[in-house]
Amino acid sequence: MVDRVLITGGNGFIGSHLAERLEERGHSVTLFDVQFNGNTTSLQGPKIRGDIRDYGAVKDAVAGHDAVFHFAAVSRVAWGQMDPYACWTTNQLGTLNVLEACRKSETPPVLFYASSREVYGEPQYLPVDENHPKKPLSVYGMTKLCAERACGSYADPSVSPSVHPVIFRFSNVYGSERDLPERVIPKFMTKALRGEDITLYGGDQVLDFTYIDDTISGILKAFAACLDGGSGVSGQEFHFVTGRGVSVSDLATMIVGLTDSSSRIIQSPPNNFEVRRFVGDPGKSHKVLGHEPRVRLEEGLKILRERMLRF
Repeated sequence: MVDRVLITGGNGFIGSHLAERLEERGHSVTLFDVQFNGNTTSLQGPKIRGDIRDYGAVKDAVAGHDAVFHFAAVSRVAWGQMDPYACWTTNQLGTLNVLEACRKSETPPVLFYASSREVYGEPQYLPVDENHPKKPLSVYGMTKLCAERACGSYADPSVSPSVHPVIFRFSNVYGSERDLPERVIPKFMTKALRGEDITLYGGDQVLDFTYIDDTISGILKAFAACLDGGSGVSGQEFHFVTGRGVSVSDLATMIVGLTDSSSRIIQSPPNNFEVRRFVGDPGKSHKVLGHEPRVRLEEGLKILRERMLRF
């Protein structure tokens, strides 16, 4: 049976890579996004241009699909601080539109929601598991947490029919030229390849960097489990993380060394809306899904360097 899959934000970094893997496996994939570029030229399925804030467009897109991956979002912490209204309407109202469209669909699809480690805020303990208290620092983190709460409200048994989304909390995914150039790893890599100064806003932040192929592998394992009727997956929350923390300062040093760059590393004051440390606990995704990250940061950076040099 060919499963019909919709990916909102399908032109994005994670969405486009997921779409490729799903098509390779024989699934019919439809993409929904505000625009399309070279990220998705190799994909065969329909591409719907639309805004996730437009309920009518979302409802039409969701209809007839067996699974929906809701990845459309204002997806950077800094963008949320610059334009909180756009962040709230896109991430919160957009998610409500997807939830309601799934609920109203003639055959409700399985829903997967892309959230973020930002929902935790500054951790009370490390490594952070999925049950860690949630106290986001940024506008972006708050919108993601509220969208998660909306997912929970639609899963309530008194809601008929109810929707039971699977929630993914991503952590600093990297590894492709399709990533937003403003993100820390592609920005540092680009600067190093050009021999330009790399500015650290703080630098002592410790983060859990996750290679794109490992993230996609975890998503596909959750998808396969849901298709097999896995009751232990529906309505659950999962990290796809490595369990290893690396400081941003060490990351910059790695990239400069890897590229044999003349770039200088410049220290600047930190931003007050950024989480200072995050290391995730991969235990639940390993136990429930059999997911295991395989690409170490050093190897992932080498692959990204080659991809960016070709690009």
